[in-house]
Amino acid sequence: MSRQYLDLLRRVFPIRQLFRGHSLWAFVWCLVGMAAFAAILISTFLIVALLSSRGGVTIDTRDIEEYQRLFSTGSEHDRPEIVHASPLELPQSGLKAIAWERRHRSWGPFLAWLCRQYPTLQSTGSALTWLLAVGLAMGFIQSSSISHMATLASRAAGHTVGQLRQSLHRHSIRMGTSDLIDARTVEVIELFTTEAATVRMGIEKWITTIFRSPLQLLVLLSLAMTLNWMVTIECLVPLLACWYLIRRERRYLDIEQNLNADRVSTDLKLLGEGIQKSRLIRGYQLEEHEDRRFEQHLKRYQSRLHDIERRERRTQWLSRMLSLACFALVLFLLGARMLGVPDEPEHLTLAEGLLLASCFAFGLQPVESLANLRHLRGEAGQAAERIYRYLNTIPEVGQAVGAKFLNPLEKMIEFEGVVYRLGRRTLLNNVTLKIPASGTTAVVAFDSLEARALTSLLPRFIEPHAGRVLIDGEDINWATLESLRAETLLVGGNEPWYTGTVRENITGGDTRYSQTQATEAAKMVHAHNFIQKLPQGYETVIGEHGEQLRDVQGFLLAMARAMLRDPALLIIEEPALDMTDDEKAHLEDAARRASVGRTTIVLPSRLSTLRSVDRIVLLNRGKVEVVGTHDVLLKSSALYRHWEYMNFNEFRHETSPIQ
Repeated sequence: MSRQYLDLLRRVFPIRQLFRGHSLWAFVWCLVGMAAFAAILISTFLIVALLSSRGGVTIDTRDIEEYQRLFSTGSEHDRPEIVHASPLELPQSGLKAIAWERRHRSWGPFLAWLCRQYPTLQSTGSALTWLLAVGLAMGFIQSSSISHMATLASRAAGHTVGQLRQSLHRHSIRMGTSDLIDARTVEVIELFTTEAATVRMGIEKWITTIFRSPLQLLVLLSLAMTLNWMVTIECLVPLLACWYLIRRERRYLDIEQNLNADRVSTDLKLLGEGIQKSRLIRGYQLEEHEDRRFEQHLKRYQSRLHDIERRERRTQWLSRMLSLACFALVLFLLGARMLGVPDEPEHLTLAEGLLLASCFAFGLQPVESLANLRHLRGEAGQAAERIYRYLNTIPEVGQAVGAKFLNPLEKMIEFEGVVYRLGRRTLLNNVTLKIPASGTTAVVAFDSLEARALTSLLPRFIEPHAGRVLIDGEDINWATLESLRAETLLVGGNEPWYTGTVRENITGGDTRYSQTQATEAAKMVHAHNFIQKLPQGYETVIGEHGEQLRDVQGFLLAMARAMLRDPALLIIEEPALDMTDDEKAHLEDAARRASVGRTTIVLPSRLSTLRSVDRIVLLNRGKVEVVGTHDVLLKSSALYRHWEYMNFNEFRHETSPIQ
């Protein structure tokens, strides 16, 4: 996995974050969980040891004094009665039996101290009861601790990815204004949801793995080395060698499978080529040649599939044989130590052998997790790379240093030699145009993107690649975005409303606007009537998980939002909707009221709008073709008549029977 992806993940979640906030507490809970895990293993070991020996102790006569020193608390009844028989048998001695057996090894002195402090452990029955209770309690603690650790790791990852999503949200708002065709919307949603979720999952798993796996290995290795370090090393060497060989074989198999998958894909394309070129084959009578070619590619395709299957079977067989051989070797080593002479240092009891085997078995999962950690971080790093690639894109529009306040439009809008390109397409080509203030102007074009690009220049959603736009003689590139967009508002398009209450949609959450002002703005554009019919009126939640508005209602709501702010320049992108006569009347009256006392530029979708505006600007191939009223242009411009026919004539979609 490329180091670049790992560096990107460290940028998202630096190493120093591991020991801060939720991550720090995840580490604390992991420590508690691993301590409980160690206690569970030790309790299980002691239970098995007690059950196998039944708590009986056999003491040679010459060791009685040592036994008394080890377990004596100073009271007379603690000393065993000395008899002449040899050896001395002490049944049902509880943990004293294990402590005596391991008196010269680890744990022995500690178990003897426990027996002196807690006399109930000196009885086999009560000792088993206590060990079972401790094991159950530790199991509950271990389960709860690991659960808490996972929850805190999830919160730490969620907090980090939440900040990343916030950056995506802010950047998408800055970038989205210049996306005339919403080409990047799907990409941004994918980054916001899928890729961010991949980063979160990667960080969460990384936190849990980097905390839990090393601690678990440390606990298991410490227990194993404490029991018998020599036997532990003898068993670890073949286990690690086997694990390494199996992992290397699997890695080679993955590489070969990826290569073969590409080759198989190519072979499938060659097999399907004849289906796409049937006219060529039939027209030139190439059937026999095509059959031979198809058979040749089919044999090669099947051969590659057989190679993949054979390699998979070989890897599976090798893994199983290595695992069985390693398992048999470890069992042999443990069995030889368990069946050896009891007095030898390397001798293992049944409980010790089972505990060692458990340590080796439990150690496989954390070793695999640590080995896969780089791959896991690489996947999250790839997702982070795609997110940062988008975040590093520079917005097309930015505020100039030293920008000044722009006064509301009063006289004239001017486009001077404006050029704008969308990819390789030139939407505006040296456009020069003057639009006087006040009145209503419609902008139309054979390519609707040209009209949208021209109007999008006014609030500086996009920037011209050449030329400039002036309002009352002032270049808007040198105006503050706040002052420009406060007086230049767009209504309509694909974003008429957002999830929230109706009142929030009108006021935008701005406390400067009262409920009364919002209501008056809604009444002005005939939105008040349908708002009153909603379940909670102006407090009705619309959007996701709320009420759904019809397109006409959404447009009127957007008109109310604009009217509340009373802009000097209003740009209306009319929706192309099927409406009832009443809705058409409300829409026309709303547009007429909205145009009073301000400059209005319309991207029309209705013929009635063209008939009512003061002037029409027709764009063709990025240039201003003609300017005039609807009636004048119908008489003087053949190009406008053709545009009007293509968009509004009732027979425009009919196919003529005569070609």
